[in-house]
Amino acid sequence: MTDASPLAKKESKSLAITALYTAEVWRRGGLPGADLLATPDAQRVYGATEAALGIARVFSALGRLLGGVRYSPLPVALLHRHTYLDHLVRASTADAVIELAAGLSPRGLAETAQSARAYLEVDMPEMIAWKRELLSRTDAGKAALARAHLRFEGADLRTADLSAFTQGTRSPLIVAEGLLMYLSAEAQRSLFRRVADAIPTGGELLFDLVPPAEEPPPGLLGRGLGWLMRRFTGGADFVRERRTRVDVLADLSAAGFEASAIEPHAQAAALGLPHPSTWTRMVVFRARRPG
Repeated sequence: MTDASPLAKKESKSLAITALYTAEVWRRGGLPGADLLATPDAQRVYGATEAALGIARVFSALGRLLGGVRYSPLPVALLHRHTYLDHLVRASTADAVIELAAGLSPRGLAETAQSARAYLEVDMPEMIAWKRELLSRTDAGKAALARAHLRFEGADLRTADLSAFTQGTRSPLIVAEGLLMYLSAEAQRSLFRRVADAIPTGGELLFDLVPPAEEPPPGLLGRGLGWLMRRFTGGADFVRERRTRVDVLADLSAAGFEASAIEPHAQAAALGLPHPSTWTRMVVFRARRPG
Protein backbone atom coordinates (compact mmCIF):
# COMPACT_ATOMS: atom_id res chain seq x y z
CA MET A 1 0.00 0.00 0.00
CA THR A 2 1.33 3.45 -0.86
CA ASP A 3 1.62 6.15 1.77
CA ALA A 4 -1.36 8.45 2.14
CA SER A 5 -1.05 11.93 0.66
CA PRO A 6 -0.36 14.87 3.02
CA LEU A 7 -3.98 15.98 2.57
CA ALA A 8 -5.31 12.53 3.42
CA LYS A 9 -3.03 12.34 6.46
CA LYS A 10 -4.23 15.75 7.68
CA GLU A 11 -7.88 14.78 7.20
CA SER A 12 -7.27 11.43 8.91
CA LYS A 13 -5.75 13.17 11.93
CA SER A 14 -8.62 15.67 12.02
CA LEU A 15 -11.23 12.93 12.04
CA ALA A 16 -9.29 10.91 14.63
CA ILE A 17 -9.34 13.85 17.05
CA THR A 18 -13.04 14.48 16.57
CA ALA A 19 -13.68 10.73 16.88
CA LEU A 20 -11.94 10.75 20.27
CA TYR A 21 -13.97 13.73 21.47
CA THR A 22 -17.30 12.27 20.37
CA ALA A 23 -16.38 8.84 21.74
CA GLU A 24 -16.00 10.39 25.18
CA VAL A 25 -19.30 12.27 24.76
CA TRP A 26 -21.00 8.94 23.96
CA ARG A 27 -19.36 7.28 26.99
CA ARG A 28 -20.33 10.09 29.36
CA GLY A 29 -23.83 10.00 27.89
CA GLY A 30 -24.14 6.32 28.74
CA LEU A 31 -24.79 5.18 25.17
CA PRO A 32 -24.79 1.37 24.78
CA GLY A 33 -21.46 0.06 23.55
CA ALA A 34 -19.58 3.32 24.07
CA ASP A 35 -17.62 1.89 27.00
CA LEU A 36 -16.05 -0.68 24.65
CA LEU A 37 -14.40 2.16 22.71
CA ALA A 38 -13.27 4.30 25.65
CA THR A 39 -9.62 5.38 25.87
CA PRO A 40 -7.49 7.65 28.07
CA ASP A 41 -6.73 9.69 24.93
CA ALA A 42 -10.44 10.35 24.46
CA GLN A 43 -10.72 11.56 28.04
CA ARG A 44 -7.73 13.88 27.54
CA VAL A 45 -9.08 15.33 24.28
CA TYR A 46 -12.49 15.85 25.87
CA GLY A 47 -11.00 17.46 28.97
CA ALA A 48 -8.74 19.78 26.98
CA THR A 49 -11.56 20.83 24.67
CA GLU A 50 -14.03 21.49 27.45
CA ALA A 51 -11.46 23.41 29.50
CA ALA A 52 -10.49 25.60 26.55
CA LEU A 53 -14.11 26.31 25.69
CA GLY A 54 -15.10 27.00 29.29
CA ILE A 55 -13.97 30.62 29.21
CA ALA A 56 -15.73 31.13 25.88
CA ARG A 57 -18.94 29.80 27.42
CA VAL A 58 -18.76 32.45 30.13
CA PHE A 59 -18.56 35.16 27.50
CA SER A 60 -21.32 33.49 25.49
CA ALA A 61 -23.56 33.54 28.56
CA LEU A 62 -22.80 37.23 29.02
CA GLY A 63 -23.63 37.79 25.36
CA ARG A 64 -27.01 36.12 25.81
CA LEU A 65 -27.81 38.37 28.73
CA LEU A 66 -27.01 41.32 26.49
CA GLY A 67 -29.21 40.04 23.68
CA GLY A 68 -26.65 37.93 21.86
CA VAL A 69 -26.78 34.55 20.15
CA ARG A 70 -28.40 31.56 21.83
CA TYR A 71 -25.88 29.06 23.17
CA SER A 72 -25.95 25.40 22.12
CA PRO A 73 -23.85 23.17 24.43
CA LEU A 74 -21.74 20.97 22.18
CA PRO A 75 -21.88 17.68 24.15
CA VAL A 76 -25.67 17.88 24.44
CA ALA A 77 -26.02 18.80 20.76
CA LEU A 78 -23.95 15.75 19.83
CA LEU A 79 -26.06 13.52 22.09
CA HIS A 80 -29.27 14.91 20.55
CA ARG A 81 -27.87 14.24 17.08
CA HIS A 82 -26.68 10.72 17.81
CA THR A 83 -29.71 9.53 19.76
CA TYR A 84 -32.17 11.01 17.26
CA LEU A 85 -30.37 9.19 14.46
CA ASP A 86 -30.52 6.07 16.65
CA HIS A 87 -34.29 6.50 16.83
CA LEU A 88 -34.59 6.81 13.05
CA VAL A 89 -32.40 3.75 12.50
CA ARG A 90 -34.42 1.63 14.93
CA ALA A 91 -37.71 2.78 13.36
CA SER A 92 -36.54 2.05 9.82
CA THR A 93 -37.73 -1.03 7.95
CA ALA A 94 -34.50 -1.14 5.93
CA ASP A 95 -33.02 -4.59 5.41
CA ALA A 96 -29.47 -3.29 5.94
CA VAL A 97 -27.76 -0.30 7.55
CA ILE A 98 -24.55 1.18 6.12
CA GLU A 99 -22.85 3.76 8.35
CA LEU A 100 -20.41 5.97 6.44
CA ALA A 101 -17.53 7.59 8.34
CA ALA A 102 -18.52 5.44 11.32
CA GLY A 103 -15.49 6.46 13.38
CA LEU A 104 -15.87 5.38 17.00
CA SER A 105 -19.66 5.45 16.89
CA PRO A 106 -21.18 2.73 19.10
CA ARG A 107 -24.35 2.57 16.99
CA GLY A 108 -23.38 -0.59 15.11
CA LEU A 109 -22.48 -2.33 18.36
CA ALA A 110 -25.79 -1.41 19.98
CA GLU A 111 -27.93 -2.20 16.95
CA THR A 112 -26.42 -5.59 16.22
CA ALA A 113 -26.75 -6.57 19.88
CA GLN A 114 -30.53 -6.12 19.56
CA SER A 115 -31.23 -7.00 15.91
CA ALA A 116 -30.10 -9.53 13.30
CA ARG A 117 -30.28 -6.87 10.57
CA ALA A 118 -27.07 -6.53 8.55
CA TYR A 119 -24.92 -3.59 9.63
CA LEU A 120 -21.85 -2.35 7.75
CA GLU A 121 -19.47 0.27 9.13
CA VAL A 122 -17.30 2.10 6.59
CA ASP A 123 -14.38 4.42 7.30
CA MET A 124 -10.76 4.99 6.39
CA PRO A 125 -8.76 1.75 6.71
CA GLU A 126 -6.70 3.09 9.61
CA MET A 127 -9.85 4.09 11.50
CA ILE A 128 -11.40 0.66 10.99
CA ALA A 129 -8.18 -1.02 12.16
CA TRP A 130 -8.13 1.23 15.24
CA LYS A 131 -11.74 0.42 16.09
CA ARG A 132 -11.10 -3.30 15.75
CA GLU A 133 -8.08 -2.95 18.03
CA LEU A 134 -10.13 -1.15 20.68
CA LEU A 135 -12.87 -3.77 20.55
CA SER A 136 -10.38 -6.61 20.82
CA ARG A 137 -9.36 -5.45 24.32
CA THR A 138 -12.42 -6.93 26.02
CA ASP A 139 -14.51 -10.09 25.86
CA ALA A 140 -17.60 -8.01 25.06
CA GLY A 141 -15.76 -6.27 22.24
CA LYS A 142 -14.50 -9.58 20.85
CA ALA A 143 -18.05 -10.92 20.94
CA ALA A 144 -19.20 -7.91 18.92
CA LEU A 145 -16.45 -8.47 16.36
CA ALA A 146 -17.59 -12.08 16.01
CA ARG A 147 -21.15 -11.14 14.98
CA ALA A 148 -21.73 -12.28 11.41
CA HIS A 149 -24.19 -9.44 10.73
CA LEU A 150 -21.74 -6.71 11.83
CA ARG A 151 -19.07 -5.98 9.25
CA PHE A 152 -16.34 -3.37 8.89
CA GLU A 153 -14.96 -2.03 5.62
CA GLY A 154 -11.95 0.23 5.15
CA ALA A 155 -12.40 2.64 2.25
CA ASP A 156 -11.76 6.24 1.23
CA LEU A 157 -15.25 7.67 0.87
CA ARG A 158 -14.04 10.33 -1.55
CA THR A 159 -13.40 7.72 -4.22
CA ALA A 160 -15.12 4.52 -3.06
CA ASP A 161 -17.77 2.82 -5.18
CA LEU A 162 -20.72 3.12 -2.80
CA SER A 163 -22.73 0.56 -4.74
CA ALA A 164 -20.28 -2.07 -3.49
CA PHE A 165 -21.64 -1.46 0.02
CA THR A 166 -25.31 -1.76 -0.96
CA GLN A 167 -24.97 -4.75 -3.28
CA GLY A 168 -27.51 -7.45 -2.44
CA THR A 169 -29.73 -5.14 -0.35
CA ARG A 170 -33.37 -4.35 -1.14
CA SER A 171 -33.98 -1.16 0.85
CA PRO A 172 -30.75 -0.03 2.52
CA LEU A 173 -30.43 2.80 5.02
CA ILE A 174 -27.26 4.86 4.74
CA VAL A 175 -26.22 6.92 7.78
CA ALA A 176 -23.56 9.64 7.62
CA GLU A 177 -23.19 11.21 11.06
CA GLY A 178 -20.74 14.06 11.54
CA LEU A 179 -19.45 13.87 7.96
CA LEU A 180 -21.14 16.55 5.88
CA MET A 181 -19.71 19.44 7.93
CA TYR A 182 -16.28 18.62 6.53
CA LEU A 183 -17.41 18.67 2.89
CA SER A 184 -17.72 21.62 0.55
CA ALA A 185 -21.07 22.26 -1.12
CA GLU A 186 -19.89 20.56 -4.31
CA ALA A 187 -18.54 17.57 -2.38
CA GLN A 188 -21.90 17.29 -0.61
CA ARG A 189 -23.74 17.33 -3.94
CA SER A 190 -21.38 14.70 -5.29
CA LEU A 191 -22.03 12.47 -2.27
CA PHE A 192 -25.80 12.86 -2.69
CA ARG A 193 -25.56 11.79 -6.33
CA ARG A 194 -23.31 8.85 -5.52
CA VAL A 195 -25.60 7.64 -2.74
CA ALA A 196 -28.65 8.02 -5.00
CA ASP A 197 -26.92 5.93 -7.65
CA ALA A 198 -25.99 3.28 -5.07
CA ILE A 199 -29.38 2.66 -3.47
CA PRO A 200 -32.60 1.32 -5.01
CA THR A 201 -35.95 3.08 -4.77
CA GLY A 202 -37.14 3.02 -1.19
CA GLY A 203 -33.61 3.35 0.15
CA GLU A 204 -32.83 6.18 2.57
CA LEU A 205 -30.01 8.51 3.53
CA LEU A 206 -29.74 10.07 6.99
CA PHE A 207 -27.20 12.75 7.87
CA ASP A 208 -26.72 15.80 10.04
CA LEU A 209 -25.65 19.26 8.97
CA VAL A 210 -26.22 22.65 10.51
CA PRO A 211 -26.29 24.81 7.36
CA PRO A 212 -23.61 27.49 7.75
CA ALA A 213 -26.12 30.27 7.10
CA GLU A 214 -27.94 29.14 10.26
CA GLU A 215 -24.79 29.20 12.37
CA PRO A 216 -24.19 32.30 14.49
CA PRO A 217 -21.33 34.61 13.54
CA PRO A 218 -18.07 33.12 14.83
CA GLY A 219 -17.94 34.76 18.22
CA LEU A 220 -15.53 33.80 20.98
CA LEU A 221 -17.01 30.31 21.36
CA GLY A 222 -16.92 29.58 17.63
CA ARG A 223 -13.43 31.01 17.24
CA GLY A 224 -12.29 28.96 20.22
CA LEU A 225 -13.66 25.77 18.72
CA GLY A 226 -12.08 26.56 15.37
CA TRP A 227 -8.74 27.31 17.04
CA LEU A 228 -8.88 24.01 18.90
CA MET A 229 -9.65 22.15 15.69
CA ARG A 230 -6.67 23.73 13.93
CA ARG A 231 -4.43 23.22 16.96
CA PHE A 232 -5.23 19.51 17.23
CA THR A 233 -5.14 18.78 13.51
CA GLY A 234 -2.36 20.92 12.10
CA GLY A 235 -4.64 23.32 10.26
CA ALA A 236 -7.79 21.41 9.31
CA ASP A 237 -11.06 23.18 10.06
CA PHE A 238 -14.78 22.89 9.44
CA VAL A 239 -16.08 23.92 6.00
CA ARG A 240 -18.03 27.17 6.16
CA GLU A 241 -20.17 28.18 3.16
CA ARG A 242 -23.25 30.36 3.39
CA ARG A 243 -25.89 27.74 2.56
CA THR A 244 -29.33 27.29 4.08
CA ARG A 245 -31.32 24.14 4.71
CA VAL A 246 -33.43 25.10 1.68
CA ASP A 247 -30.25 24.90 -0.42
CA VAL A 248 -29.40 21.47 1.01
CA LEU A 249 -32.94 20.19 0.42
CA ALA A 250 -32.80 21.49 -3.16
CA ASP A 251 -29.52 19.64 -3.74
CA LEU A 252 -31.07 16.44 -2.38
CA SER A 253 -34.07 16.87 -4.67
CA ALA A 254 -31.78 17.41 -7.66
CA ALA A 255 -30.01 14.15 -6.79
CA GLY A 256 -33.33 12.27 -6.84
CA PHE A 257 -34.40 12.29 -3.19
CA GLU A 258 -37.52 13.33 -1.33
CA ALA A 259 -36.13 14.97 1.79
CA SER A 260 -37.01 16.74 5.01
CA ALA A 261 -35.07 18.52 7.75
CA ILE A 262 -35.69 17.93 11.46
CA GLU A 263 -34.28 19.60 14.57
CA PRO A 264 -33.64 16.86 17.17
CA HIS A 265 -34.10 19.13 20.19
CA ALA A 266 -37.73 19.63 19.15
CA GLN A 267 -38.25 15.86 19.37
CA ALA A 268 -36.19 15.29 22.53
CA ALA A 269 -39.01 15.25 25.09
CA ALA A 270 -41.40 13.11 23.02
CA LEU A 271 -38.71 10.56 22.18
CA GLY A 272 -36.97 10.50 25.54
CA LEU A 273 -33.67 11.83 24.22
CA PRO A 274 -31.02 12.95 26.74
CA HIS A 275 -31.36 16.45 28.22
CA PRO A 276 -34.81 17.08 26.71
CA SER A 277 -35.11 20.55 28.23
CA THR A 278 -31.84 21.79 26.70
CA TRP A 279 -32.02 23.70 23.42
CA THR A 280 -29.39 22.69 20.85
CA ARG A 281 -28.49 23.80 17.36
CA MET A 282 -28.57 20.64 15.26
CA VAL A 283 -30.33 19.63 12.04
CA VAL A 284 -30.86 16.09 10.74
CA PHE A 285 -31.80 15.47 7.11
CA ARG A 286 -33.83 12.45 6.05
CA ALA A 287 -33.77 11.66 2.33
CA ARG A 288 -35.60 8.83 0.54
CA ARG A 289 -35.39 7.53 -3.02
CA PRO A 290 -39.04 7.61 -4.12
CA GLY A 291 -40.56 4.88 -6.19
